[in-house]
Amino acid sequence: MSDELPEVLTLGHPQLAQPSVPVDREDIKTASFQDQLNLLELGLKRYGANGIAAPQLGWFQRFFLMRDPSGSGALVYWINPELEILDSALVWYWEGCLSVPGLKAYVGRPRAIKVDGFDRYGNPLNREFRDWEAHLYQHEHDHLDGILFPYRVADPRHMVTADELKQRNRWPDNWPATGAREAPIRVLNPGGHE
Repeated sequence: MSDELPEVLTLGHPQLAQPSVPVDREDIKTASFQDQLNLLELGLKRYGANGIAAPQLGWFQRFFLMRDPSGSGALVYWINPELEILDSALVWYWEGCLSVPGLKAYVGRPRAIKVDGFDRYGNPLNREFRDWEAHLYQHEHDHLDGILFPYRVADPRHMVTADELKQRNRWPDNWPATGAREAPIRVLNPGGHE
């Protein structure tokens, strides 16, 4: 395997806004696809991210890698995942993304989801996520559909620079939305820093 990590594509790259195609199940066990999964893991670790999707590295297929949001530290590969919303009530967290450097946003996403897909070996993988775990999963899944977090912002005022977010203790209580100042910053920035 080459350890040549592709450059992360960023907001404005036209292909990041396009839906990705499914991975052929016959390809999952091939050496070339496993090499891509290994590079995805290298990228996740190098950038200190909680997740990274194939489209961010220029591979426009439906797979991504995320840290298990339960806190176990395990890495979970999702190939051809399908998402079902179980509870559409929104939970709000601050998000950042390798593909949107320097910006953060206060984003609402459905509270509970069910996901079916395949792991790195082609075995069925099924999980249910709630709250922050569901939020993190949906952020990564959006990449497969050509959606970056700024497209999910309810109000443009919900987007701030990373530097401004670090100064949020000086914001009014209701800025930029009720609860935003105190909301957890759970999606890590590139480099692993909040």
